[in-house]
Amino acid sequence: MARIPRATLQQQFKTTNYIGLAMIASVFIYAAIVMLIDKGYISIKVRQVISTETSTNLKYILLGLSLSQYFIIRFFQKFSLKSANYLPPGSIIIYALCEAVSIYGLVLFLLSGNSMDFYIFMLISLLYFYLFYPKYADWERLWIQGLSQKNSLEK
Repeated sequence: MARIPRATLQQQFKTTNYIGLAMIASVFIYAAIVMLIDKGYISIKVRQVISTETSTNLKYILLGLSLSQYFIIRFFQKFSLKSANYLPPGSIIIYALCEAVSIYGLVLFLLSGNSMDFYIFMLISLLYFYLFYPKYADWERLWIQGLSQKNSLEK
């Protein structure tokens, strides 16, 4: 298996990093939209579409799904860190799973009209981004391991 050059690895990390930052920014855009709707600056009437009991049940289901996503993200993180060739796609999947939690909150807000529901999921989403944001040191470690494996095969 051909190893990618260090410059390519750095460029891939930089590009992936920009994508991650854009996805984090989208969580804050969702928050701004929720705040503007909640304060009445955007003239969309968000009314309680579902009952309070259903809203509470849905919130707990989505919180459980968010918690399970922690383990799913850990799986994808381990999987993406097995090969330097899989790093960019694996990182994008991790970003998407982190952002999905805030989308759960946005949907819950639009159904229930309770902005606090969104903010809870937003905090969880940002926590996941903090915990699982890829580090260049991991990428470089894989690159070095790949070089040492290549050198040992050539001997």
